[in-house]
Amino acid sequence: MSIDEVTRAEGSAAVRDRLLRLQAAVGAGGRYFDPFVAARAQDDLRRAQERMRLGTDLTVVALVGGTGSGKSTLFNAITGLQFADAGEIRPTTERAAACTYRVDADALLDYLEVDPTRRIEHDSILTDGEDPLDGLVLLDLPDHDSVRVGHSVQVERLIPMVDLLVWVLDPQKYADQVLHHNYLRELERRADSMVIVLNQIDTVPEDGREILLADLHRLLEADGLGGIPVMTTSALNGEGIEEVREHLYRVVQGPSATAQTAANELDAIAGRLRYNVGERESDVNGEAYDDVVERFISATGVPAVVESINNAGQSLTTTALVQPEHPGNSMVVGIRDAWLSHVRDGLPAIWQEAATGGIAAPERIRRSVGSAVQDVKLPVINRGGALGLIALGAVVAIVGVVLAVLGIPAALVGRIAVAVGAVACGVACYWIARRNLRAQARRAASDYEDAARKAIGEVVTETMVSGPEIVLDQHRRTREALATFA
Repeated sequence: MSIDEVTRAEGSAAVRDRLLRLQAAVGAGGRYFDPFVAARAQDDLRRAQERMRLGTDLTVVALVGGTGSGKSTLFNAITGLQFADAGEIRPTTERAAACTYRVDADALLDYLEVDPTRRIEHDSILTDGEDPLDGLVLLDLPDHDSVRVGHSVQVERLIPMVDLLVWVLDPQKYADQVLHHNYLRELERRADSMVIVLNQIDTVPEDGREILLADLHRLLEADGLGGIPVMTTSALNGEGIEEVREHLYRVVQGPSATAQTAANELDAIAGRLRYNVGERESDVNGEAYDDVVERFISATGVPAVVESINNAGQSLTTTALVQPEHPGNSMVVGIRDAWLSHVRDGLPAIWQEAATGGIAAPERIRRSVGSAVQDVKLPVINRGGALGLIALGAVVAIVGVVLAVLGIPAALVGRIAVAVGAVACGVACYWIARRNLRAQARRAASDYEDAARKAIGEVVTETMVSGPEIVLDQHRRTREALATFA
């Protein structure tokens, strides 16, 4: 396999990979693309896929131009055949014509709807031997500015399928606004696969040609095509024809023009789709989510409940615990509005609408959050253990003091030690009991807070996160897929 063949194979494989990625992006974006843009993308992707399927071993070059530019005469001059319709009647070219150079292009020409009667093989009794342009399919397209709508429609359908666009202009209509605004300016991304041929240069005086070319370059610069090659020809007397043939030869012999054409078309499709995609997506599971949960924690009075549970550990008698409550309407509306703004950030309008459409109404959120937090059981502070330990300490202290008073043991020092030890034991039991009670209350308060936070978090996920998360994930996959075409 030659280096050129290897390069062509690698280029085609890369384009097929990009085609699959772009199809994945279109699939991920789905209904969130503008319907017209999505439909056009699907059509363009289908054409690009079909063009690749029809072969990468041939190069399609199309002569495109307006009425009277001399495309058909140039076609005949390049091929050396008198096949294309050239004449004074306008428009001359009613249907696309094709000349193939030692390549089987029937499947492609069938797809391009080039009539069999409008095809000719360059390798025929009219020519002899091999040609440096072998592998070329040369098309003569109908006039793009024809008054017959069918002609312009056919041109617009064929343009995305060709590998090299040769824009044939004439000295009188090279500045035509239709050409520049409706065609050239829209094809800026395909600048590497276009060339300008200023035909009928023999009709321009020698001293006016430089001025004419300078003005043409100025217009192309305004179209974003400042670097596009410009050649001058006269199809009638042969001036510049060999230069055009040499350019076509370089295209045919270079890396896969088909792959490059498809790549350019995929870039153009991706560029149109990117207008329907934002620059980023909000994180609905990070700090913003935690902040919403915390705001609902405060709005339902959970901190006050937690504080009352902690306070209960400070008392040996039963105390009332604060009850949680439903959040206020205005508080819920405020939290939800802030969340809507967060979700919308960075998204185009249609994605914003889809993402926020899955967020529940304020009243449903309010009821769900209130019910969830009220379903969390308040803890019961068990004081029995603490009271039992305190009672035990008191008994020990009393017994020690009584024994000391009764003279047990006999020695004074011993009686003092028993009394002091018993009292110290009683104090220790009291201190330990209170410490354990406070620790029990802290654990109960922490467990309650965790349970309340979990319950509220589940509601927030269900009513405010799950819906937007699906849309934002689709947007992320679409954006990342399209980003590879930047």
